[in-house]
This record gives sequence, C-alpha cells and structure tokens, in this order.
Amino acid sequence: MTNPYRRNGQQYLYFSQKTGDSVCVMDIGKDRPRLVETIKVGIQPERLVTNRSKTRLYVVNRGSDSISIIDTTTDPMGIIATLSLGAEPYAVSVDPEQTRVFVSCGPMDAGSIKIVDLTVTPPVLRSTTPVRGIVFRGMAVSPDGKRLFVAGGLKDDTINDSLSVYDITGSTPVLIAAVAGQNESPEFVYVNPTGSFAIASFRQGGINVFDAAATPPVLLSTVGSGEVNGSALSPDGRLLLMGYAEPAGGQGNYAVYDVSTIPLGTGLFFTSAYAPGPMTFSADGARLYMVSGNELVTFDMTMHPPEVANHVTVTGPAGGITI
Repeated sequence: MTNPYRRNGQQYLYFSQKTGDSVCVMDIGKDRPRLVETIKVGIQPERLVTNRSKTRLYVVNRGSDSISIIDTTTDPMGIIATLSLGAEPYAVSVDPEQTRVFVSCGPMDAGSIKIVDLTVTPPVLRSTTPVRGIVFRGMAVSPDGKRLFVAGGLKDDTINDSLSVYDITGSTPVLIAAVAGQNESPEFVYVNPTGSFAIASFRQGGINVFDAAATPPVLLSTVGSGEVNGSALSPDGRLLLMGYAEPAGGQGNYAVYDVSTIPLGTGLFFTSAYAPGPMTFSADGARLYMVSGNELVTFDMTMHPPEVANHVTVTGPAGGITI
C-alpha cells in the first residue's frame, strides 16, 4: 500500500454523491471503471480534491458545513478527521507542500477563506480570513505555493469581479488584487503547471486567461460563450475542456481549447449524447472522466474530436470529481 496511485493493481477516481452523502471510489485501471468502495462523509458533499502525493482526499460537505479528510492509503479507505468550517463551504484547494488546505465559505459566513493546518495530527482549523467576495466557485494555489486564486464577486457586486488573488506566504491570506472580469458568475479557476497562466471559466459563459505572475494579474485573452456545466484542465496545462448546458431535449455540447498558446484560438466543438457534469482528466491526459446524471462517462482525448470510450452506471448526481 506504499503507492497511493495503485493498491492491488487498482487506480482510483473519486466522486461525491450529493444526495447520498458519500464518496464513490472507482477503479479506473481497467478498460471499464468499477466501484470498489463507498465512503460515508457529511451531508451534501460537493467539491473534493486529492493532495499531490494522492495520500489524502479532502471532501467539502456543504450541507453539514464541514470538511472530511480521508486516508487513501488504507484498505478500506477511512476518514481520519472531520472539521467544522463556516456556513456554505464550497471551493477547496491544497498547497503544493501539502501543509494547508484552503476552503471558501459563502454569503451566510459573510465571505471567508478557512485554512486547515495539515502539519499536526489530527489536522485543525487554524484561521479564518474575511475576503473580497461572497460567491465562490473555484480556488487554485499556484505551483510555488505563494498565491491563491479565488473566483468570486464583491460583497456588493457578485457579477463583475472574476478573479481575486491572495498572497499566502504568511499565516493568513492577504489580498493582492481583484481583477474585473468580462463575464458573469465565475465558476472554476485553474493555474497551469508552470504558474504562468490563471484560467477562469464562467457559469454564464466564457474563459478568461490571466498572466498569473503579474501584479495585478493581466487579462490576456477572453473567448467562449454559453452556460458552463463543467470544465477541466489537463495535467500538462495544455487543454481546457468546457461542457455547456444541454438544450432541452438536445445533446451535450463541448469545446476543447488549446491554452498553451495565447491569445486563445477557436475551440474544437463537439457534441455527445451525455449532458455535461463534473469532470476531470486522467493523470496522462489521455482520458476525461465525467459524471453525467447516473453515468460515469469516459472520453478518449486522443481522438479529434474526443469520443466516448465507455460509460458505466453509477449513483449520481455528483458534486465533484477528482483523481
């Protein structure tokens, strides 16, 4: 059990069951994913994330205002701590050194970032920082662990701010800049592996790419339109896949953007019988996994456009998905 990516030849994918108060553990090491464990967590689990070494899984329980920390190296996997946070926790991110977890809390908590200290056993909630915003749908830590990027709006304007950037080199986050956006309702934030770009996608459509190293970050490119229901950045930071809201009675609509070249060009658009949902890339970027209703759908990303490689029935809907 020394390799958390594998256990008895298995490779793991995790997704949260919003209505089942559980996390499903799927073995994706074979041609078709299969369920190997179900872990009971808090009420209405949403976003979830693994640390860099894949030894821990952090699950935000939005309905019970808590975070569950799961040891993924044991058989079976088990919860090692559940910490109370503030009202309406949602977005979560882990720093590269695996010493801190950042969780955003929403309007009923007046807008705040919680920091969980992972250097002690059991982990503890170390600080609460009021922040510039109340609607948080995405967080990402820069690869050097110095900056935290948060998607959210101002306390008096939940539309126009697309990205807030915090210095996290100290014990509490310090606001560096809040960058005005071009689209409504920021939903996801990604930072590429080199830390050069920060990418924000929006619920009401669009992708903004920023120079993540600049102070304040500089908006470099804006593309896309349509209501976003899911997105994922490939591990190498080259491809961004966007899933758009399914028209009534229609197919799922998707676009793949090459974000290695700025400004962004036209995306590769394609359709699928499966409506978009929470999604994540495989470690090698060759597969994309998405929970669409009660189906875990695998896209072959080596095809142009991507094609459905397989799909298996699961218990949805999912609040989040990760590897």
